[in-house]
Amino acid sequence: MIDDWTRAITFAPQDVDDERPVIMEEYRARLGASERITRRMLPMLFRGSPYADRLPIGLPEVIENAPAEKLENFYRKWYRPENMALVFVGDFNGRALEASLGDHFPSAFSPASPSGGKSESLGSFKRPRYDLPAPKKGSLETGFFTDSELPYTMVNLYFKRKPQARSGDLASYRAGVIDNLISRMVNLRFDDAASKPETPYVGAGAWESRYGYSSRFYAMGAQAKTGAAEASLRELFLAKESLLRHGFSAAEISQAKRSLLSDIERLVSEKDRQESPRFVQSLTNHFLKGETLPDLDWELEALRTLLPGIGEKDLAAAVKNYFADDDLTVFIIGPEDSDPINTSQIKRIASEARKARIEPSLSQELSGDLLEGLPEKGRILSETKDETGALIWDLENGARVILGETANRNNEIVFYALARGGSLSFGEERDISAHLAPEMLNVSGLGPYSRQDLIKKLMDKQVSFSFWASSFLRGFQGQSTTADIKTLFEMLYLSFTQPRFDPDAVKAMMDQYRTNLARQEDDPETAFSHEITRFIYGNSPRFNPLEIADLERVDTGKALNFVRRSLNPADYTFVFTGNIENETFRHLVETYLASLPQGTAWNQWLDVDIKRPGQVRKEMRKGKEERSAVYMAWFIPAAYSESLAAAASALNEYLDIRLTEEIREKLGGVYSISSWVSAGIVPRGEVSLGVYFICDPRRAEELSDAIEAQIRDIAASALNRDIFGKSLEALKKNHEQSIQSNSYIAQSYANSQVIYRVPLNRLTKRPSYYDAVKVQDIQALVKQILEGGPARFILYPENR
Repeated sequence: MIDDWTRAITFAPQDVDDERPVIMEEYRARLGASERITRRMLPMLFRGSPYADRLPIGLPEVIENAPAEKLENFYRKWYRPENMALVFVGDFNGRALEASLGDHFPSAFSPASPSGGKSESLGSFKRPRYDLPAPKKGSLETGFFTDSELPYTMVNLYFKRKPQARSGDLASYRAGVIDNLISRMVNLRFDDAASKPETPYVGAGAWESRYGYSSRFYAMGAQAKTGAAEASLRELFLAKESLLRHGFSAAEISQAKRSLLSDIERLVSEKDRQESPRFVQSLTNHFLKGETLPDLDWELEALRTLLPGIGEKDLAAAVKNYFADDDLTVFIIGPEDSDPINTSQIKRIASEARKARIEPSLSQELSGDLLEGLPEKGRILSETKDETGALIWDLENGARVILGETANRNNEIVFYALARGGSLSFGEERDISAHLAPEMLNVSGLGPYSRQDLIKKLMDKQVSFSFWASSFLRGFQGQSTTADIKTLFEMLYLSFTQPRFDPDAVKAMMDQYRTNLARQEDDPETAFSHEITRFIYGNSPRFNPLEIADLERVDTGKALNFVRRSLNPADYTFVFTGNIENETFRHLVETYLASLPQGTAWNQWLDVDIKRPGQVRKEMRKGKEERSAVYMAWFIPAAYSESLAAAASALNEYLDIRLTEEIREKLGGVYSISSWVSAGIVPRGEVSLGVYFICDPRRAEELSDAIEAQIRDIAASALNRDIFGKSLEALKKNHEQSIQSNSYIAQSYANSQVIYRVPLNRLTKRPSYYDAVKVQDIQALVKQILEGGPARFILYPENR
């Protein structure tokens, strides 16, 4: 009961001792280069406040040694009524709940004081609030931090601002709207710059950071390309100067306003379909941070009233306020052998930026339809209705369209198209050009529009669209509101008829890959992950992780050939789910889908014989921290069936519960443990079981053995009936939640038609498959799985 948790927790010394190793594993899981750098940054950024030397996780010596009495005193001091709020969101009787709460949480309740004496009076207790020292005019602090395990360089600027307590008045709301508009415009500029090959950074952004009760920073950051930290720093200072001198153009402001208004309009259209966690988070932020809780209808009306009155001067004043105190902390963070940038260099770069000639940012208004005219209509050859209620159209160009009307949302249409055949079908080895082709296409824009122009043109549209390809499959995905569905169809039509490769955007993308791949193996977790991939795919060149040397084999001509080969509409099943209006869709499908020209058929994935590792053991030594990662896997060939998939899912749930109880709760060996069981059909039928966890290196073998013993025990002994029942109930509950997602339904329909080639009712029958799973099915499956492993791979620190 919640009331017990708030006032009646026991701190039995043995229970506390049992939990210590679990918390230490949580601490261990965070260790690494990023954590080491953070511990060096925070004392500078938060100097003069308790945040400078305190992280929420605490200190190992405290975790391991703090007596239960001290923990209880802390609890009694801080877990008090005036520090608490109960947040309930869901389907319940409010009056009945309120009456029940009155019984469980009497107003007279007050916890005992830390000394164990009389309770403190509620009126005399004051919760302290901590903030950072005020900005110091003209202050400049710099930190150059390196680590041998960092694979890239980051440049961050933190401009300290005067403290500002949170407020719920209209002026504060208006200021927040201005900050939102600025954020949209600044980050769109950074995104635009990152698409140019001459830009020295991979990506950049700006954001407001709040700490304590009212302390705040305006921050700008960039991930530099290899060897371009100083140039990236210069670009950030120039971006700041551009904002101060020129502000924003009328076109930028108009686009940002339309984008913000469109976002709120969509939220309002779904206001009675909001998911509970969103409300929980909003209410929590209101209690903890003082954030306002405006009604969505009020917010829309407020924006419609306020936005016309927000102009260039308002935005310029806000930007000026961001940098008004001229209190700056600069962090340069990179690999150990990075060229140092000292304070005098940073001062010089900042001074040069202040004197530099900077042209105003140019932006033009782009709006209207994506297509100038309508294509000549094609025909729907046949129409059938599936037992699920979905409408199925076969088009004259060979494409199939499935329409699934749902009531999951008020204003959402999800699109998902799927075809067999992926990047592995190009050549005997992995074709890197085909592998990167979808990303090249997506960064290039669409038809006559660059990606940046397309973004601006669609600023007030609620629509998304992209092409993707995996090793064995390919497809398109997107979504829109009902008002913007025509735009989604226009994007689909252009993607088939005018695929675009922008040389500059592709060059920038490749530069970003070179930066990200150059030192990726310096990170122990990345190196371990890559070795696992090689390990479980028999070191096949077809599946090996992408390396920087692979980029030399990229040919944009081959990539474009892959894309063009992928554009035969007859290969695809096109699924639309959500707020479907059949006659509207009939017109759209005939105009933009049935009119697509037919191409060369290609609708089969490559049948590859993957060499699984079997029962083997491998070790890797890399990393400074006393931290191990363990990966265990079993693979067996198995003909796919829905009953097999249901049994695998049930085992997945059962194993998750059992390993958490045994490995975390009883052995205290991990903070969290991931396990998965799946039955697949691509490229051949297979069942796989995997386990992954992070632990103390001294316990890696012990815990691995314990996990294997638990799995063997499932095969040899009677299953725990309670856990088995909970597993099946969890599966059915997850299914109930999943079918409330239009995306989930769309992908299920496409998978049924394209991958499994079975009726669409595979989705609606799923609970019956779960009900049919028996204990003996699970045990028989585990016995089979045990024949395919385990492949055990352990990452140890480099000094072990």
